[in-house]
Amino acid sequence: MHRQLLGIPLVYYFAALTILLNHIPVFGKFFNVINTVLHEFGHALIALFFQGEVQKIEISGDTSGSTTTRMRSKFGNILVSLAGYPFAAAAAYLSFHLLNLNLQTAYIIGLSILFFFILILFVRNKYGWFWILSFCAINIAVIHFCDELVIDLVSLFYATTITTESVASAFILLYLSITQPDHAGDATNLKKFTGIPALIWSLLFVAFSIFICYTIYIKFFVIFAS
Repeated sequence: MHRQLLGIPLVYYFAALTILLNHIPVFGKFFNVINTVLHEFGHALIALFFQGEVQKIEISGDTSGSTTTRMRSKFGNILVSLAGYPFAAAAAYLSFHLLNLNLQTAYIIGLSILFFFILILFVRNKYGWFWILSFCAINIAVIHFCDELVIDLVSLFYATTITTESVASAFILLYLSITQPDHAGDATNLKKFTGIPALIWSLLFVAFSIFICYTIYIKFFVIFAS
């Protein structure tokens, strides 16, 4: 995994690429949806853990998503609304941890299996089905037809995408909480349940995502860049 191009570690190229992807029509946003699926699964997982009901997950081509749940208490609703951004950030950390253990193939297979079960259990819109099936098909092709180098590069690309998107999506939420506080997703929901302004919640999400990203950089980027 310690690969370089022109003397620059590949992990830095991938970090730049994942930031640029959002500016590429259609194809660019495709892989950024990985973070969206993980984010929405975080909501669903916490809902199930606290004996709630997950009615559906919807995934959109613009990288947005939504999870509809039914909880028994206000506290449960707060926890579900809190879960998305921290879960995606934690998934970014876990991704690099697995790659550091040289589990690239297992990582790709694990992502595919997880997303397939999310599809079967929760996803209820056409694009969500299309995206997950396409993602799994790509991964099957990579595992079966590509050599170790390609598998390493694909797994590193996925991990970097999840990391950069976990931070970028938190900053987008921060922007929305300033410009459209009544339409700022999870932050707005938390405001409704707690009375604490959406801006405060979005700042907490940004701080956590930056902390996890910094931890990844310190603990793993140095290794991958060596």
